[in-house]
Amino acid sequence: MATYGLLIDYEYCTNCGSCQVSCKEEHGYPVGKTGIAVHADGPWAIDEDNWNFNYFPLPTDLCDLCADRTERGREPICVHHCLANVMSYGEVEELAKRLADKPKQLLIVPQYLPREARGEFVHVDKGDAHQAAHVEVKATGVAAFGAHRHDAKVGEIDESDVIEDIL
Repeated sequence: MATYGLLIDYEYCTNCGSCQVSCKEEHGYPVGKTGIAVHADGPWAIDEDNWNFNYFPLPTDLCDLCADRTERGREPICVHHCLANVMSYGEVEELAKRLADKPKQLLIVPQYLPREARGEFVHVDKGDAHQAAHVEVKATGVAAFGAHRHDAKVGEIDESDVIEDIL
């Protein structure tokens, strides 16, 4: 049986956070927990003209390489949503061949250890909890806003609260 992993070209990672956000959303992890975390190295001066500043997206013990997705022939969610396209998923032997092509790459085989990482995990099905924000701007300069969360109410700005510049 083949071993699968992630090849990460950290030279171009911008720490956009899309890998972390998509992982948390896909798995329903609570605040502070994720299957992948981006670590920073720098900034620090190499010499007068050059600086080191790299970001490293690294799987945590909660990473199972999105087993449910990869079983269906799809790539892990972090790879799918990587905006800089610096992450690749595949067989370790094939990914290792690509390491010689370029420096500043990491080959990682995550070890799924959820109990060691945070204890027993209970998935919470969010169902139809996704709601969109709504913003309306009127020509009068009065704005209506909505903060659509499961525990928030939609509100409107009262016109008496609007402060006008007096010249």
